[in-house]
Amino acid sequence: MFWVDEIAEQVIATYPDAQEFTCASGISPSGEVHMGNLREVLTTWFVVKALRERGKNVRFIFSWDNYDRLRKVPADIDQSFSKYVGMPLDRIPDPFGCHESWAKHFQQPFVDALSKLNIDVEHLYQADRYTGGMYKEKMIEAVQKRKQIYDVLMSFKTQDATEEEREAFYPVQVYCTECGRDSTKILGDSENGAVLEYECKCGHKHTIDLRTQHHAKLVWKVDWPMRWTMEGVKFEPGGKDHSTEGGSAQVATKMVAEIYGGRAPVYRGYEFVGIKGKSGKMSSSKGDVMTPEKMLKVYTPEMILWLYTRFLPEKYFEISLDDEVLRVYHEFDRMYASYASGECDDVVKRIMEMALTARPDYKPCPVSAQTIAAFAPIVNFDLDLLVDLLNKIGDKCTRDDIEERFEKISYWLKNYSPDSISTLLEGKNLEFFNTLNDEEKDWIKVLVDNIKNKDLSTDEMQALLYEIPKLNGEQDKSRQKRFFEVVYNLLLGKDKGPRLYLFLAAVDKNKIIELLDF
Repeated sequence: MFWVDEIAEQVIATYPDAQEFTCASGISPSGEVHMGNLREVLTTWFVVKALRERGKNVRFIFSWDNYDRLRKVPADIDQSFSKYVGMPLDRIPDPFGCHESWAKHFQQPFVDALSKLNIDVEHLYQADRYTGGMYKEKMIEAVQKRKQIYDVLMSFKTQDATEEEREAFYPVQVYCTECGRDSTKILGDSENGAVLEYECKCGHKHTIDLRTQHHAKLVWKVDWPMRWTMEGVKFEPGGKDHSTEGGSAQVATKMVAEIYGGRAPVYRGYEFVGIKGKSGKMSSSKGDVMTPEKMLKVYTPEMILWLYTRFLPEKYFEISLDDEVLRVYHEFDRMYASYASGECDDVVKRIMEMALTARPDYKPCPVSAQTIAAFAPIVNFDLDLLVDLLNKIGDKCTRDDIEERFEKISYWLKNYSPDSISTLLEGKNLEFFNTLNDEEKDWIKVLVDNIKNKDLSTDEMQALLYEIPKLNGEQDKSRQKRFFEVVYNLLLGKDKGPRLYLFLAAVDKNKIIELLDF
């Protein structure tokens, strides 16, 4: 059974009488929301789709943890913003001055990207929910049960608990009304847990009435299970860091039952996502991460969904931005073709069904990404000229057919693979020509004579290129390879380039002759 369907069936079996299936995910907008974070959302989204296919009433919620504290200023942001460390993300100014807050700046591009991926989700902003008093009763309950909460937390730790620590423990973090930071310590409580006395490192000392004042929040391992209870969550995935033995997921599962009398949702841990060519886990705090917004400039929406749905959540995978981008496009085209023809197996069928939720009216591009990458630079990235050239070599297409793929491949070439761009030299490569031996020079003379005197079709051009370097009428791979290298260097100044027979058939023969006729 495909992994998405397996989870959906598990959720239904776990909650057979549920009238509504709430599926949840969430992210803290402490920095750029990256492709690793996207796995959180897409894992949930695929399960949402599978549940809806089974006729279930599904609510998909996405929590923005914008009331979390700023822990660290990302490396690529002005470090003077370190003065805001400890303040809620929703209350910190946008370091780039274009949004109303730090949180909003990093939330909005991700929200926009989800829309482009056709992800239908209900956004919940935790700053609004906390400051609006939605969680006040649950917070007071947590204060009342603070020693029980301490016991649950300590049951997952190896060090011994002390009665002194247990007595001083509070599961609530207060933001100071004076400095705005969470550098506070709760000294005691009254009125059955509703009123807390606190002091801050800034010197401010005050009380907070949780019933009417809303500048506090629960600590993470209590906050998460509290929300499960409040929202009635039936499924939620979590990252590898939360899924370890004794990690947040296990703690929250015990906490929700023992403290809130609730039930943990079906949980699935997921692995991190890497970017081919970069090492280590993506982290907002490191800066310069790959975001869905940036990735959508290279891949189409359905390709991004396809990349994620192909792998089990707990399996690590990498997204290519190196020269394997063209291979990824080829694999997608091949899998889509098998799906469209009805000749694929059930797994491929489910992968493509999930991927195509991005655009159910998806139309395949009739020209390969490799061909566009090879010839777009030759026409100086002019789309109309490219269409003319492609039709000339037999890739029948219109501007509308290839515009989207042209834009994405062009962006990729210019920004991630400039060394792959092949353009005709402006003049003869005399320096390289003078290094050739007499036989190699004869190869070029034969090629030029044929191009000058014959109107060669693509098939005839291909046959000619394999005929010229033969040795005593027999093919020789090393000579063939060398011949191609010679031609590429004289035309492009490099050892490799587009498929040579198509290239020579496509480009203006006068330009070819000008560069090869010595």
